[in-house]
Amino acid sequence: MDTVRIVSRSLRRIGLCAALMLLAGCGSAVSPSPSSAPSAAAKASGWNELVEAARKEGAVVVYGPPGAEYRPVLVDAFQKAYPGVKVDGTFAETNDRANRLIAERTANKTIADVLIDGTINPVTGLKEAKVLIPLAPALLLPEVTDTSKWLQNRLWWADSSEPNTTLMFQGGVNNIVSYNTKQVNPAEFSSYWDLLNPKWKGKIVGTDIRRPGPGGVPSRFMYKHPDLGPNFFTRFYSESGITLSSDQRQMIDWLAEGRYALGLFMSDIDVQRAAEQSLPVATMPSDRFKEGAAIGPAYGAVGIVDRAPHPNAAKLYVNWLLSAEGQTAWQREVKGPSLRTDISKDGLPSHQVPKPGGSYVNAGTEEYARLTPSAIRDLISQALEKAGQQ
Repeated sequence: MDTVRIVSRSLRRIGLCAALMLLAGCGSAVSPSPSSAPSAAAKASGWNELVEAARKEGAVVVYGPPGAEYRPVLVDAFQKAYPGVKVDGTFAETNDRANRLIAERTANKTIADVLIDGTINPVTGLKEAKVLIPLAPALLLPEVTDTSKWLQNRLWWADSSEPNTTLMFQGGVNNIVSYNTKQVNPAEFSSYWDLLNPKWKGKIVGTDIRRPGPGGVPSRFMYKHPDLGPNFFTRFYSESGITLSSDQRQMIDWLAEGRYALGLFMSDIDVQRAAEQSLPVATMPSDRFKEGAAIGPAYGAVGIVDRAPHPNAAKLYVNWLLSAEGQTAWQREVKGPSLRTDISKDGLPSHQVPKPGGSYVNAGTEEYARLTPSAIRDLISQALEKAGQQ
């Protein structure tokens, strides 16, 4: 019994000393600083070596979407996280970026490392031209590859088949109808067919979805929906007297001024920003419409360019962007909901955030992407021609 007490007292003294060493520098122990503590990133096999290799390359070239909101996350936030790697960002329209990448490949001159885009061009033209490489081997962080961290417990590949080159990381509910809050009562709508009410004829402005950009994902969803489909497009574009534009700011101004009462396929983010500036515009939540809605990436998908001049920096960049830190920065600046479920969605428009347990169609996949350049475009053009519009 005495031996047990002695051992017990000794263990308590050892435990006390160990605690004091950690808290007050007892003996020769040194208190660890936050900078020396291993991060989640350091737990990935080969991660430290990747960071060092990226810093030796010194730069990463990113082709990203237009808009002032993208630079703070795609350039500034990454450089703050990894100050040894400079981001050279080029921000342009979707088709301009795709054409540039194709031209560079044709000239056997690779400039870009990483592409941030929607999914239409990456999984169709760019993949076919072998501009993008298989992305999965570049995903090194456990928090990125852990499917439990993502909506519906899966990675949201846009490709219909391997090799998977394009990964969606943003997944906003695509709301289709915007409106002037002084002219329209949302309670009048329960179906997209209500847009054909004669009272709205000539009072609708919409994005020209025959071109890549806002509206592509929800239009593909409507085209494939059994209760809408080609018949809806034919009737709507031939009967509604819709005015088409590709200038989001102009359309929002027209909507706010009351020149038009309703907007179709407009940029949800731009409408939200206008509403925050006290303009009389808003978006109708998709759950008001019985046909439902789709999830789409907007400009929230990523790929790595073949023969990237900074391959290590490209891997580092993509893993950071897809991490909780990167996705938090994306949500903060872009205001689009990440498909990661382990980060807060506070501050995002509630009508854009997928509801837990909700059933949504992923209309950002290759299956849907291939509809826009052919079937939908031709259908709309024929309907407009029938109505005597260009």
